[in-house]
Amino acid sequence: MKPLAVSARAEQRVAAALTAALSGEAPICVAYSGGLDSTVLLVLLDRLRGDRQLRAVHVDHGLQPESAGWAEHCRQQCDALSVPFTLIRASVDTTAGKSLEAVAREARYAALADELAADEWLVTAHHQQDQLETVLLALMRGSGVHGLAAMPVSGALHGLRLLRPLLNIHRDDLQRVADDRGLVWIEDLSNADLRFDRNYLRHRVLPVLEQRWPAAAKAATRSARLAADALQIVDERAAEDVGSALTGNCLALDCLQGLAAGRQSNLLRYVCRELRLPLPSEGQLLEALAALLTEREDAGPVASWPGVRIRRYRKALWFFAEAVDPGALRQPDAVLSWNVLDELQLGVGGGSLRLVKTSGRGIAAAATLSTMQVRFRSGGEQLRPAPGAHRRDLKKLLQEKGVLPWMRKHIPLLYLDNELLAVADLWLNVDHPAVVEHGDSVFAWGAHMPLYSPF
Repeated sequence: MKPLAVSARAEQRVAAALTAALSGEAPICVAYSGGLDSTVLLVLLDRLRGDRQLRAVHVDHGLQPESAGWAEHCRQQCDALSVPFTLIRASVDTTAGKSLEAVAREARYAALADELAADEWLVTAHHQQDQLETVLLALMRGSGVHGLAAMPVSGALHGLRLLRPLLNIHRDDLQRVADDRGLVWIEDLSNADLRFDRNYLRHRVLPVLEQRWPAAAKAATRSARLAADALQIVDERAAEDVGSALTGNCLALDCLQGLAAGRQSNLLRYVCRELRLPLPSEGQLLEALAALLTEREDAGPVASWPGVRIRRYRKALWFFAEAVDPGALRQPDAVLSWNVLDELQLGVGGGSLRLVKTSGRGIAAAATLSTMQVRFRSGGEQLRPAPGAHRRDLKKLLQEKGVLPWMRKHIPLLYLDNELLAVADLWLNVDHPAVVEHGDSVFAWGAHMPLYSPF
């Protein structure tokens, strides 16, 4: 087949992908590395853009000394096409304990998510061989149908609208397009580093595979598409099993109990994807289900894998990203002085405190002129929550009210003149002389993590 015919066919496939995925004249942004694949993509999109807004973004990770020159090359190529160009510098944490590939990819998508407009589509240059690599990596990791579905032509990822219009085109055809049009691109020498899994597959495995099975990349793309079809059915079943049992990051335990083991696993993975949490391995998932479904309530059942914590309390499961798991966050040990005329920020999970007007029982106006102390539970606190009530242990009140155990240590206690005045906005201590029947103000505690189960 002549190069020009290959070029025309590639352009037609990109045009078809745009028509199928994008409505109207939705703006598009090319993830432009300057390599062969993204250079061909940029040129094809430039030919097809018509009145559609098109721009390119280059992410410089700063990991190689040539990166500044690559960014300048990308700028010049965009200028030649009259395509607006944006350079983003993204820092990569090389001490994160993950592979450099994974960390750089996460940093890149985070930077792009911050850059793109809400209605803008990110267009990437993934092609058939990339899809074959992704399927093979999923097999080597023992992935299920979600991994084998690999990359869809269009969809959402990291909060971005993502389109991969080259996914049904072999890289050899992209090479022919580039040669035919006399394009100039960057050769990143790190792409030959066999320490990286994808590079090893690309240089050592795929050539042998495609020598024996020339249509391997095409076949893998078809298999991924069929897996994606199966995945849709699997997800529909999980959505039916969940029903109305998921509220925010809280899942009613009843929807898991009584399901067969396979559907329990499918449901838990589905919830994690819905909440954009890392997915567990098969072993981690089995351990999690065992802990969450069989451990005693008083043991405070917790399931975890890297990046995720799931806590059970009474009839519900609570899903948290590891970094904001309130059960793992330290209880504040400082005593804070608070001028109640200003809002007080209490950090991750703790929310904020402010004073609001009231016409009922509240704090006397004179008391609001004083500086109050904010403390946290140390044990033994008592208060009288209402006139005529008995003086009660705070511990018992929190249990009776059903406050989630991991949130109890984060509840701010308000002290005036070294006497407990209020427990956040849950209770006023009517024994305190500053609490009066017709008060001026009460405390409002907002923006903190949930205190109660919705089920």
